[in-house]
Amino acid sequence: MVRIGNRPFLELVIESFREHGFERFVLLTGYRGEVIEKYFGARIEYSRESTPLGTGGAIREARHLLGDRFLLTYGDVLRPFDYDRFVRAHDEPCLAAYRRISIGNTEIEGDRVIRFDKRAPELPYIDAGFSLMDASAIDLLPQRGPCSFEEIVFPALANRRRLAAEIVDHDFYEIGTPEELAKTRAALA
Repeated sequence: MVRIGNRPFLELVIESFREHGFERFVLLTGYRGEVIEKYFGARIEYSRESTPLGTGGAIREARHLLGDRFLLTYGDVLRPFDYDRFVRAHDEPCLAAYRRISIGNTEIEGDRVIRFDKRAPELPYIDAGFSLMDASAIDLLPQRGPCSFEEIVFPALANRRRLAAEIVDHDFYEIGTPEELAKTRAALA
């Protein structure tokens, strides 16, 4: 809900998907989720964590809202991108990645992710913060407790050569650090 100009950043993110034909959204919320729910209202479906579950636990808890295939992205990244084309182009799980600038977490061979490791900063690519997933990927997560979707599902699919890769450019805005927030405000305000 960080403001960029006179609008919440999350609203800009949702609009970027609407511009490419997406109409149904599920937001996974946690701390102060009621603020997001009050702002967006019934136009969006919500799955709110009562206790922190990590990305994996939050996705596991929202499974009943996600359908057979879903596009997964972070709410603190805005990317001008044709997500509709991305979904149409891939009929299997696919991770978007770009060539690393300083650190990486992904190794790609041909059109496959062959290694994903958040703790291996020397890998040549870094995930771009969005992916297309099948609901069956949720079965790779533990049945309870907090967990990381990225640290469990991406490596498991990569090890089985079941995670396609699409290389994208580095063109995006984020608000994850004070420095990135300042750059984003300057670019978008």
